[in-house]
Amino acid sequence: MKKNEDPYVWIMNLECLRQRIAECGKTIYDNELIMHILYHLPTEHDNINDQYLKELDDAKKIELEDLRADLLCKYDQLVDLGHIEKHNDNDTDKEEKALKTGYKKQFKGKCRVCGKMFTKVQIVGL
Repeated sequence: MKKNEDPYVWIMNLECLRQRIAECGKTIYDNELIMHILYHLPTEHDNINDQYLKELDDAKKIELEDLRADLLCKYDQLVDLGHIEKHNDNDTDKEEKALKTGYKKQFKGKCRVCGKMFTKVQIVGL
């Protein structure tokens, strides 16, 4: 995640990638996604990162929605304090923005997991 990036959009993009990978037969569990998120947070989110890593060390269950809510809260605080410049898209919903970050491209190929041939339109650049 980049410093000025909205965590909602970033996590939504990761979930889209996870879904596409699942279509090829490989499952990415919530814990794996949570670890990826924690290891790729910018330094402005160190307090959240430390908190969740400690919970993982203590073998506590972490919910993806709780992590998302905490990251959004921190992001809003950083925007309010002026540490992060928020991009103003009044007409665009955050989910639509997540889909607009990539462009559509037709893809033909073979799944690396199951070997199945497929052709589909995918969003590239997420």
